[in-house]
Amino acid sequence: MTTPPVPPDIHAIQTYFYDEDGKEWIATVLAPRGRELAAQWQGAYKVPDGATPAPTTGKKSSPAPLFAVVLVLLIVGGGAAAVVAGTQNTPLASALPTYEPGASTNPSAPVAVSGEPTATPAVDDTPAPTQRPGGTPVPTQPVRTPVPTVAPPVGTSLTLADGSVVTYSGPARVNIGAGFTVTFTVRNKNNTAGTGTFLVSFGNASTGGAKTSSGTLNGSGQLVMNYPGVSLPGNYPFTVNYKGLQGQVAILRVG
Repeated sequence: MTTPPVPPDIHAIQTYFYDEDGKEWIATVLAPRGRELAAQWQGAYKVPDGATPAPTTGKKSSPAPLFAVVLVLLIVGGGAAAVVAGTQNTPLASALPTYEPGASTNPSAPVAVSGEPTATPAVDDTPAPTQRPGGTPVPTQPVRTPVPTVAPPVGTSLTLADGSVVTYSGPARVNIGAGFTVTFTVRNKNNTAGTGTFLVSFGNASTGGAKTSSGTLNGSGQLVMNYPGVSLPGNYPFTVNYKGLQGQVAILRVG
Protein backbone atom coordinates (compact mmCIF):
# COMPACT_ATOMS: atom_id res chain seq x y z
CA MET A 1 0.00 0.00 0.00
CA THR A 2 1.38 3.42 -0.98
CA THR A 3 1.24 6.41 1.31
CA PRO A 4 -1.52 8.86 0.31
CA PRO A 5 -0.58 12.44 -0.53
CA VAL A 6 -0.09 14.93 2.27
CA PRO A 7 -2.83 17.56 2.51
CA PRO A 8 -1.38 21.00 1.85
CA ASP A 9 -3.05 22.67 4.88
CA ILE A 10 -1.79 20.49 7.74
CA HIS A 11 0.16 23.43 9.18
CA ALA A 12 -2.74 25.89 8.99
CA ILE A 13 -5.86 24.52 10.65
CA GLN A 14 -5.31 20.89 11.63
CA THR A 15 -8.17 19.20 9.80
CA TYR A 16 -6.38 15.92 9.10
CA PHE A 17 -3.98 13.64 10.92
CA TYR A 18 -2.08 10.69 9.58
CA ASP A 19 -2.87 7.22 10.99
CA GLU A 20 0.33 5.14 10.99
CA ASP A 21 -1.56 1.88 11.48
CA GLY A 22 -4.14 2.43 8.74
CA LYS A 23 -1.76 4.34 6.50
CA GLU A 24 -4.36 6.99 5.81
CA TRP A 25 -5.22 10.60 6.58
CA ILE A 26 -8.24 11.03 8.85
CA ALA A 27 -10.26 14.22 9.10
CA THR A 28 -10.47 15.77 12.55
CA VAL A 29 -13.53 17.31 14.17
CA LEU A 30 -12.21 20.69 13.00
CA ALA A 31 -12.67 19.80 9.35
CA PRO A 32 -16.26 21.18 9.14
CA ARG A 33 -15.12 24.32 10.95
CA GLY A 34 -12.23 24.60 8.55
CA ARG A 35 -14.58 24.49 5.60
CA GLU A 36 -16.67 27.25 7.17
CA LEU A 37 -13.52 29.38 7.58
CA ALA A 38 -12.49 28.58 4.00
CA ALA A 39 -15.81 29.87 2.74
CA GLN A 40 -15.43 32.98 4.88
CA TRP A 41 -11.72 33.55 4.26
CA GLN A 42 -10.87 32.68 0.72
CA GLY A 43 -7.42 31.19 0.39
CA ALA A 44 -7.15 30.10 4.03
CA TYR A 45 -8.19 26.56 3.16
CA LYS A 46 -7.07 24.49 0.15
CA VAL A 47 -8.26 21.15 -1.05
CA PRO A 48 -5.33 19.04 -2.27
CA ASP A 49 -5.35 18.99 -6.06
CA GLY A 50 -2.50 16.62 -6.68
CA ALA A 51 -0.98 13.60 -5.11
CA THR A 52 2.45 14.23 -3.82
CA PRO A 53 4.49 11.25 -2.72
CA ALA A 54 5.17 11.21 0.96
CA PRO A 55 8.75 11.90 1.90
CA THR A 56 10.71 8.75 2.63
CA THR A 57 13.73 10.46 4.07
CA GLY A 58 15.02 9.59 7.48
CA LYS A 59 13.78 12.87 8.93
CA LYS A 60 11.86 12.75 12.22
CA SER A 61 8.16 12.71 11.75
CA SER A 62 6.30 15.88 12.49
CA PRO A 63 4.66 16.10 15.98
CA ALA A 64 1.54 17.56 14.37
CA PRO A 65 -0.43 14.25 14.37
CA LEU A 66 0.23 13.88 18.11
CA PHE A 67 -1.04 17.40 18.72
CA ALA A 68 -4.12 16.60 16.65
CA VAL A 69 -4.86 13.51 18.75
CA VAL A 70 -4.48 15.50 21.97
CA LEU A 71 -6.75 18.19 20.59
CA VAL A 72 -9.37 15.62 19.60
CA LEU A 73 -9.25 14.05 23.06
CA LEU A 74 -9.67 17.45 24.70
CA ILE A 75 -12.66 18.26 22.51
CA VAL A 76 -14.27 14.86 23.07
CA GLY A 77 -13.64 15.09 26.81
CA GLY A 78 -15.21 18.54 26.96
CA GLY A 79 -18.26 17.30 25.10
CA ALA A 80 -18.63 14.34 27.48
CA ALA A 81 -18.37 16.66 30.48
CA ALA A 82 -21.10 18.88 29.02
CA VAL A 83 -23.34 15.84 28.54
CA VAL A 84 -22.77 14.70 32.13
CA ALA A 85 -23.50 18.18 33.47
CA GLY A 86 -26.73 18.30 31.49
CA THR A 87 -27.73 14.93 32.82
CA GLN A 88 -27.13 16.02 36.42
CA ASN A 89 -29.29 19.10 35.93
CA THR A 90 -32.20 17.01 34.62
CA PRO A 91 -34.96 16.62 37.28
CA LEU A 92 -35.34 13.16 38.72
CA ALA A 93 -38.13 11.08 37.25
CA SER A 94 -39.48 10.14 40.65
CA ALA A 95 -40.83 13.09 42.60
CA LEU A 96 -39.68 13.55 46.15
CA PRO A 97 -42.35 13.04 48.82
CA THR A 98 -44.10 16.15 50.00
CA TYR A 99 -45.05 16.76 53.59
CA GLU A 100 -47.87 18.79 55.02
CA PRO A 101 -47.08 21.56 57.46
CA GLY A 102 -46.69 20.24 60.98
CA ALA A 103 -46.31 16.67 59.79
CA SER A 104 -43.33 14.59 60.82
CA THR A 105 -40.63 14.36 58.15
CA ASN A 106 -39.02 11.25 59.56
CA PRO A 107 -39.42 8.63 56.79
CA SER A 108 -38.90 5.80 59.28
CA ALA A 109 -41.68 6.98 61.58
CA PRO A 110 -44.83 4.79 61.57
CA VAL A 111 -47.74 6.09 59.57
CA ALA A 112 -50.63 7.16 61.76
CA VAL A 113 -53.96 5.65 60.84
CA SER A 114 -56.81 8.09 60.87
CA GLY A 115 -60.07 7.18 62.47
CA GLU A 116 -60.80 5.00 65.47
CA PRO A 117 -60.66 1.23 65.04
CA THR A 118 -63.93 -0.55 64.51
CA ALA A 119 -64.55 -3.07 67.24
CA THR A 120 -65.30 -6.57 66.04
CA PRO A 121 -68.03 -8.16 68.10
CA ALA A 122 -66.92 -11.20 70.04
CA VAL A 123 -68.52 -14.55 69.44
CA ASP A 124 -70.36 -14.36 72.76
CA ASP A 125 -71.82 -10.95 71.84
CA THR A 126 -73.74 -12.34 68.87
CA PRO A 127 -77.40 -12.59 69.86
CA ALA A 128 -78.96 -16.00 69.67
CA PRO A 129 -81.39 -16.45 66.76
CA THR A 130 -85.05 -16.16 67.65
CA GLN A 131 -86.30 -18.03 64.59
CA ARG A 132 -85.28 -21.15 62.74
CA PRO A 133 -84.83 -21.07 58.96
CA GLY A 134 -88.29 -20.72 57.45
CA GLY A 135 -89.68 -18.47 60.19
CA THR A 136 -90.34 -21.13 62.86
CA PRO A 137 -89.79 -19.57 66.29
CA VAL A 138 -87.05 -21.14 68.37
CA PRO A 139 -88.56 -22.47 71.61
CA THR A 140 -87.23 -20.72 74.64
CA GLN A 141 -85.70 -22.82 77.37
CA PRO A 142 -87.63 -22.65 80.63
CA VAL A 143 -85.85 -21.04 83.52
CA ARG A 144 -84.89 -23.71 85.98
CA THR A 145 -85.23 -23.06 89.67
CA PRO A 146 -82.05 -24.12 91.44
CA VAL A 147 -82.48 -27.20 93.56
CA PRO A 148 -82.22 -26.32 97.26
CA THR A 149 -79.00 -27.53 98.73
CA VAL A 150 -79.18 -29.48 101.96
CA ALA A 151 -76.24 -29.71 104.27
CA PRO A 152 -74.70 -33.18 104.40
CA PRO A 153 -75.24 -35.26 107.51
CA VAL A 154 -73.01 -34.30 110.39
CA GLY A 155 -72.18 -36.07 113.58
CA THR A 156 -72.23 -34.42 116.96
CA SER A 157 -71.89 -36.18 120.27
CA LEU A 158 -73.10 -35.66 123.83
CA THR A 159 -71.61 -37.34 126.90
CA LEU A 160 -74.18 -37.93 129.62
CA ALA A 161 -73.46 -37.90 133.35
CA ASP A 162 -73.06 -41.73 133.56
CA GLY A 163 -70.45 -41.72 130.78
CA SER A 164 -72.80 -42.82 128.02
CA VAL A 165 -72.21 -41.15 124.65
CA VAL A 166 -75.08 -40.15 122.33
CA THR A 167 -74.15 -39.32 118.70
CA TYR A 168 -76.42 -37.43 116.29
CA SER A 169 -76.14 -38.17 112.56
CA GLY A 170 -78.23 -35.98 110.30
CA PRO A 171 -78.40 -32.68 108.41
CA ALA A 172 -77.29 -29.42 109.93
CA ARG A 173 -79.77 -27.41 107.84
CA VAL A 174 -82.96 -28.10 105.88
CA ASN A 175 -85.33 -25.98 103.80
CA ILE A 176 -88.71 -24.92 105.09
CA GLY A 177 -91.26 -27.69 104.52
CA ALA A 178 -88.64 -30.31 103.63
CA GLY A 179 -88.71 -33.60 105.54
CA PHE A 180 -85.53 -35.17 106.88
CA THR A 181 -84.18 -38.28 108.64
CA VAL A 182 -81.85 -38.45 111.62
CA THR A 183 -80.11 -41.28 113.46
CA PHE A 184 -79.13 -41.45 117.12
CA THR A 185 -76.45 -43.87 118.28
CA VAL A 186 -75.90 -44.65 121.98
CA ARG A 187 -72.76 -46.24 123.41
CA ASN A 188 -72.55 -47.07 127.13
CA LYS A 189 -69.56 -46.13 129.26
CA ASN A 190 -68.07 -49.61 128.73
CA ASN A 191 -68.45 -49.10 124.94
CA THR A 192 -71.36 -51.49 124.63
CA ALA A 193 -74.43 -50.65 122.56
CA GLY A 194 -77.16 -48.74 124.32
CA THR A 195 -80.42 -50.49 125.05
CA GLY A 196 -83.93 -49.61 126.04
CA THR A 197 -86.16 -46.67 125.36
CA PHE A 198 -84.77 -43.46 123.89
CA LEU A 199 -86.62 -40.13 124.07
CA VAL A 200 -86.07 -37.22 121.63
CA SER A 201 -87.46 -33.67 121.92
CA PHE A 202 -87.35 -31.52 118.74
CA GLY A 203 -87.73 -27.71 118.94
CA ASN A 204 -88.44 -25.30 121.78
CA ALA A 205 -90.67 -22.36 122.71
CA SER A 206 -89.03 -20.04 120.15
CA THR A 207 -89.88 -22.45 117.32
CA GLY A 208 -93.49 -22.93 118.32
CA GLY A 209 -92.99 -25.60 120.98
CA ALA A 210 -91.11 -28.85 121.36
CA LYS A 211 -92.32 -32.15 119.90
CA THR A 212 -91.26 -35.25 121.80
CA SER A 213 -91.07 -38.73 120.33
CA SER A 214 -89.55 -41.99 121.51
CA GLY A 215 -88.34 -45.32 120.26
CA THR A 216 -86.43 -48.45 121.22
CA LEU A 217 -82.73 -48.71 120.40
CA ASN A 218 -81.85 -51.60 118.09
CA GLY A 219 -79.10 -54.13 118.63
CA SER A 220 -76.47 -51.63 117.48
CA GLY A 221 -77.71 -49.01 119.94
CA GLN A 222 -79.29 -46.92 117.15
CA LEU A 223 -82.65 -45.24 116.65
CA VAL A 224 -83.70 -43.86 113.23
CA MET A 225 -86.37 -41.15 113.22
CA ASN A 226 -88.15 -39.50 110.26
CA TYR A 227 -89.43 -35.93 110.64
CA PRO A 228 -91.89 -34.08 108.41
CA GLY A 229 -91.07 -30.60 107.17
CA VAL A 230 -91.68 -27.59 109.40
CA SER A 231 -93.17 -24.27 108.30
CA LEU A 232 -91.36 -21.88 110.62
CA PRO A 233 -87.72 -20.97 110.11
CA GLY A 234 -85.34 -21.04 113.02
CA ASN A 235 -82.90 -23.11 115.04
CA TYR A 236 -84.45 -26.37 116.27
CA PRO A 237 -82.55 -28.15 119.11
CA PHE A 238 -82.53 -31.93 119.62
CA THR A 239 -82.76 -32.80 123.32
CA VAL A 240 -82.34 -36.51 124.19
CA ASN A 241 -83.16 -38.56 127.31
CA TYR A 242 -81.45 -41.87 127.98
CA LYS A 243 -82.12 -43.70 131.22
CA GLY A 244 -83.29 -40.52 132.91
CA LEU A 245 -80.26 -38.48 131.82
CA GLN A 246 -80.82 -35.78 129.24
CA GLY A 247 -78.94 -33.15 127.28
CA GLN A 248 -78.88 -31.24 123.96
CA VAL A 249 -77.01 -33.18 121.31
CA ALA A 250 -77.52 -31.07 118.14
CA ILE A 251 -79.26 -28.02 116.56
CA LEU A 252 -80.94 -28.11 113.16
CA ARG A 253 -81.27 -24.90 111.12
CA VAL A 254 -84.57 -24.62 109.19
CA GLY A 255 -84.79 -22.07 106.38
